[in-house]
Amino acid sequence: MGGFDNPNPVLVVDGTRKECAGIIAGLEKAMQTLPDGALVRAIVDDVPGRLEVHLWAERKGHAVVAEKNNGMIFQITVAKGGAGKGVKA
Repeated sequence: MGGFDNPNPVLVVDGTRKECAGIIAGLEKAMQTLPDGALVRAIVDDVPGRLEVHLWAERKGHAVVAEKNNGMIFQITVAKGGAGKGVKA
């Protein structure tokens, strides 16, 4: 499956039009079945959601390894387990 040498996420969690709790619940569920190093991409459509993904990853020991945005659509790639360097919020 995915790892840090693989820029493609294993799963994508679409958090657009969701409250922060819904985004985090989707990420929690996605991470449960994945091995360490697997990548999950969260897509959110507001700054509070973006910040919440960063804070959640830090609290859970994961690492944000990439982020890009197109206007107010943020794509945040999180590596399970946190190995490697993360991207600051």
